[in-house]
Amino acid sequence: MPVSPRRPVPAWIRPLTERLSPTIRNLVIAEAVLFGLYVMVAPLREPILAHLALGPRLFAGEVWQLGTSLFVHVDPLGFLLGMVGLWFVGATIERTLGRRRFLLIFFGSGLVANLVLAGLMVAFATPLRNLGCGDSVLALFVALGVAYGRTPVRVWGSLALPARVLAWILVAWSVLALVLQAQWPSLLSTLVAQGLAYVLAGGRLGAVGAFLAGLRGKPRGRFDVMDGGRSKRDKKYVN
Repeated sequence: MPVSPRRPVPAWIRPLTERLSPTIRNLVIAEAVLFGLYVMVAPLREPILAHLALGPRLFAGEVWQLGTSLFVHVDPLGFLLGMVGLWFVGATIERTLGRRRFLLIFFGSGLVANLVLAGLMVAFATPLRNLGCGDSVLALFVALGVAYGRTPVRVWGSLALPARVLAWILVAWSVLALVLQAQWPSLLSTLVAQGLAYVLAGGRLGAVGAFLAGLRGKPRGRFDVMDGGRSKRDKKYVN
């Protein structure tokens, strides 16, 4: 039986599909399926929050919550922003650092954030809840900043920012939002998670000052950026 040729991807959708590696696609599907179940199947909402989101039941033996909470979303805006962030930066980090390291950064930062919150629940006998992959996605942007330094990242249209500047803006925005909401446990867990992501991505211990100094000095790391915004790999922008 003759096999019909595969239809080419329409030009208008290529900018979307080019960033969807199999790994990113599978993560997005997993996140979307659980979010869809929460939104559309009302009887499942309470069990999802009770048994899949990080909460006090963790200490009753539901240790899987440390991982499953990364896939639980209840806020449509938060879910959308998380998926856009994962789509925007995920494939770039996977190509640059490799799939194993990408997964280590994504899941490692999320698990560490949850472990910090679990420790705070024990230390202060206070029930806390955590859900979503916000810390994991933010960790990918931190990795982008470490890997690409001052290489421009095309954010939207002609707007481009140095990779590390974009990373610091997003981290600062997350920290400010948590401070304004007085969510101190979440603030601590986010800072620890992003510190881990920085190290896993190749950042040097004790180099936070160098990371800041790189905003005005010569970048350090995997890519040596030359004048004009081009690296030795002759890339003008991070795609």
